[in-house]
Amino acid sequence: MFQISNAIQYSGTWESESQSFDSHNVYKRLAQDIPLERVLEVGCGIGNGTKHLADGRAVLALDNNEHLIAKASAQLKEAGQSAQIHHCDLFELNEEDLKVIADFQPKVVVAWFIGSHGEDINARTVGESDAFEKAKLYREHIEDIVVSDKVSVDSVEIINLVNRSTMATSASDEEVFESQKADYDEHVFGPVGFEVYDVKLSRWDRTGSTFFYGQAHNPNFAGGETVQVITSIFARRKTS
Repeated sequence: MFQISNAIQYSGTWESESQSFDSHNVYKRLAQDIPLERVLEVGCGIGNGTKHLADGRAVLALDNNEHLIAKASAQLKEAGQSAQIHHCDLFELNEEDLKVIADFQPKVVVAWFIGSHGEDINARTVGESDAFEKAKLYREHIEDIVVSDKVSVDSVEIINLVNRSTMATSASDEEVFESQKADYDEHVFGPVGFEVYDVKLSRWDRTGSTFFYGQAHNPNFAGGETVQVITSIFARRKTS
């Protein structure tokens, strides 16, 4: 992913990968877990996730890549779905961007498969030299913005983050939930008043995938046989 140098190249490569996800019904399954409420989607990609979210929901999608936005708009039109797509840079949200988000009054925020092209990742991870760590750090920066009050405004009740990862085959569902909850509650959701309430795992079928993925070092991984999974993490705003 990181070696892709610019927005045009990334949009083409991600289109192929997104179509692979869609062929395995990944987006359809993810969307089935989202309440039929107003959804703010962070990163529309080529629109495969957007079209499933827009089935029975009002959707506002944010993306910084004009080439992906064009593909997403065409995808939605072909699918007979409608969604509002807003071009903006999450790292530099201006007053107009904040107003668009606030006026939409989303109930749910989703951020699925966060990533970007090399030029963007480089600009946002100055000081880190390892390519795999850069991609991980970039995702963490985006997650921090997603859960902030700029994006997860007062109307937001649920946040859903979806990532590609690996897990030990020996781990139980309970162990996975507890470890993910502890990590995300401490570092992502807890500081902003949200709390993890569910973690869903599905096997990640990479048939047809040509996208390059790296694995950043995980100090908590004890070793052993692993399996590739898609991890969907749900957090709910705490009630006072």
